[in-house]
Amino acid sequence: MPEIKLVDVAMIYPFQKVSGIFNRKQQELILQQQKKMPYTSNEGVIALQHFNATISDGEFVAVLGPSGSGKSTLLRVIAGLERPVAGDLYFDDRDYKFVPAAERDCAMVFQNFSLYPNQTVYKNISFPLEVKHVPREEIQPEVRKIAELLNLDTKLDRMPQDLSGGEKQRVAIARALIKKPAVLLLDEPFSNLDPLMRARLRTQLKELHQVYKTTFIYVTHDQYDALSLADRIIILKDGILQMDDTTANVYNYPVNRFCAEFVGSPAMNFFEDIPVSKTGTITILGHNYQLSKAQMKKIRKDDTVDVGIRGYDIAISNNGYPAKVEYTEVIESDLVIHVIADEKKLTVVEKAADGDSLKYFRDQDIHLNIDTDRLHVFDQDGSRL
Repeated sequence: MPEIKLVDVAMIYPFQKVSGIFNRKQQELILQQQKKMPYTSNEGVIALQHFNATISDGEFVAVLGPSGSGKSTLLRVIAGLERPVAGDLYFDDRDYKFVPAAERDCAMVFQNFSLYPNQTVYKNISFPLEVKHVPREEIQPEVRKIAELLNLDTKLDRMPQDLSGGEKQRVAIARALIKKPAVLLLDEPFSNLDPLMRARLRTQLKELHQVYKTTFIYVTHDQYDALSLADRIIILKDGILQMDDTTANVYNYPVNRFCAEFVGSPAMNFFEDIPVSKTGTITILGHNYQLSKAQMKKIRKDDTVDVGIRGYDIAISNNGYPAKVEYTEVIESDLVIHVIADEKKLTVVEKAADGDSLKYFRDQDIHLNIDTDRLHVFDQDGSRL
């Protein structure tokens, strides 16, 4: 299986051409929207900019970012469905920039299933082996094996229209994996599924990765999918690589404010434009935090900083900084308390127990204490200090 290396890759999509009589208004609207994109050139919209990454053999990598960040474009470049306008793509030491998609040992799973409606589940799964003229006696055990792994062994005689959305997606994954590709590319495969089915498929996908040892590249805008599935996360914004690190580091040590805000649920609390004293001290909710010498060197005189802290790192106690409760939510095993301190809205997270939803009530006076070791400090450019 290959190591995938992308070197200074750039991708530009041409502007929408406005011509003819029919659909002209729609064409003009698309063009206007394209020209409002954050990064454009004379040629069109820049979807990827100077992208560099190396994906090791057998890794499970999540590509995370908001809509329009270049995630699917990156996947299509790796698959060979798009050719970058600049940069290089290597599978091991071989230049794959001009290798057709059909000659790359990749399989792709889309969010819309793309099953053959007139074929049974068995025929849908076996199709990649049949087109390679694998003997029938070899195909059957392979289909049975992967069907059992994905709990599809009782559905093999059914037609796609008789399946649920989750079952259809499992068939699509089985069809992609049965030919044992070197790389499995997944383009938001769970986006059309309900939360319960997403949770089940996450578990099955992780198990499949352990069984097949294939390189998985999983594109999503859902940070929960990325955090629960991947060994490593690549974060994109406007086609620019923001962070490429382990799941733990992405969550605990975001390199900039965008990554800090985008990863984690509920979203990180932020205190903006906090003044820094001459000795390098900042004060958050009555708690002092001393900037290190390295942090002080990165900021200019009279600069302010933005400070973030996750709700898990704020505690409600009998003593501390005064605040009032707005309302509470029970989300899975977490109790999320929405509070106001100094007219600023914050979220505090505690582990929920039976009856905890009644523990805090509207306008209740409480006190907050923060773990100053868990503060995230950013300069005015959004970079981590």
